[in-house]
Amino acid sequence: MTLTKDGGTTPGERFWRRSLYDYAAMTAEAPGGREGGPAEPERFRRFGVLPRFPLPAPPSALAPGGQVPSADFHSALLHYTNGVLRTEFGPTARWPYHRATPSARCFAPVDSYLWTPGHDGLPAGLYAHDAAHHALVQLRTGDFEDVLGRALGAHIDGAVGMLLLSTVFWRTAFRYGSYAYRLCAQETGLVAGNALLVADALGVAGQVHHQFVDGGVERLLGVRPPRESVALALPLYARGGSSRRRSAPVAEAELVTVEPVGHPVSSPPGHGLELCPELVELERSARLTDTASFGSLPAAPAVGESAHAASSRAPLPDLAATLRGRTSGSPVFRAAGPPVPAGAVCRITDRLPYAYASDARPHGTPSPVRAHLWTNRVDGMRAGLHELTPDGPVHQGELPPDRLGVAAPNIDYRSVHAVFFLSGPRDAAQLAFGDRGFRILHHEAGVLAQRVCVLSAAEGLAARIHNGYDAAVLSRALSLPEGHEPLFQIALGTPGPDERCLLPVPGQTPVGSPRPEGAHQ
Repeated sequence: MTLTKDGGTTPGERFWRRSLYDYAAMTAEAPGGREGGPAEPERFRRFGVLPRFPLPAPPSALAPGGQVPSADFHSALLHYTNGVLRTEFGPTARWPYHRATPSARCFAPVDSYLWTPGHDGLPAGLYAHDAAHHALVQLRTGDFEDVLGRALGAHIDGAVGMLLLSTVFWRTAFRYGSYAYRLCAQETGLVAGNALLVADALGVAGQVHHQFVDGGVERLLGVRPPRESVALALPLYARGGSSRRRSAPVAEAELVTVEPVGHPVSSPPGHGLELCPELVELERSARLTDTASFGSLPAAPAVGESAHAASSRAPLPDLAATLRGRTSGSPVFRAAGPPVPAGAVCRITDRLPYAYASDARPHGTPSPVRAHLWTNRVDGMRAGLHELTPDGPVHQGELPPDRLGVAAPNIDYRSVHAVFFLSGPRDAAQLAFGDRGFRILHHEAGVLAQRVCVLSAAEGLAARIHNGYDAAVLSRALSLPEGHEPLFQIALGTPGPDERCLLPVPGQTPVGSPRPEGAHQ
């Protein structure tokens, strides 16, 4: 299925065309809300009188061990997956709350929910994570394993919990309009990728579920579309199985009359999405009503496991410290210092392949996302374009930046050390998943993009995600096949001077730890 000249006939096909090839026109039509103005949405949700369970202070390091689930496990998982890690100060500080993952202008539209079978002091049930106060807010009590399994069309017996990620669109759409759908899909993938890394560091395996019966999950959480949409679910399994005891399961029939105790406020009345018709249209068109409509991408070689990438299976050293120090650089991204050693870049590319379970593809097959690397100032590595294959980078020739189609005004491409480009099979995703394919493919690419950001941070490099590129020019430069689209651009560089000051949230970094520099968006 190849898009027609006008972008296709379904909302998803039209949105592919508009968001990638009419980017400037699409953003020009946005409401253009002013940051810091009275119309800017709140970046945290209010929970009113719902019961709250404060979580203990997050640990300074992530490691397997201890009871799962437990309050300590939930604290570490939720804080390092999507919590507030740093606050910003200084004369030009504009984005005070910095999460563990990149977010466009730190709007943080992705919220986290948790299903847990419970533990001492916490009843089994469904909870929202209050990231501002690091607490669990109770929505429903009971064992919802069977109900969630039916909604996901999967057996989740033995799961020690489940993360559910939702999107509050207006937090981003007030400035970017309907284009926010793409930004939110990218960020959901980033958070999901981070959840997989954090869970793995805690000795738990996550599975990515893009496909579920939307209405069933929304009813459980009290989510009201289109203001808020559940975008992705990640069941969690302890390595070696779980010995937890189940509570009495909740019957499907009971959910007809059961409502959460109150409802978290997603956004005030007049949430603004009436100004984003393309976003609302695609969100409605992407919904699933039954498990029979679930699709799957065909198996294809991509950035997958190989003998060359054996080190990718090793855990990241000191993931907590790496996430606290991860940065997207200063607002104007300009790399500092001499060229970066080739060894640092090779450690990123060698560890980038990532095997994780996803319902978007057959079991055991690699991610459909392809990766290219453009090197500019890397000492000991040939400049130009490289394709990342299961057997390592393959040099494809020298390529000046003007032939890449990149033109982000706040990135100095002359100074960057390297740029990653991630691409995916648009036509295959549209054929397999219909209009849900847009967000599924961006989720899959986001998982890999977060891995790039974290691996770069481990090497002391800032990683800036930016959609400022000409998709047609970049596709030709990368020699992408028909129906394949560039989804992420990630510039790497040594952080330079920054007039802002980012401080760790009190109580979350041990005394004597170095203060991370720079800022992430």
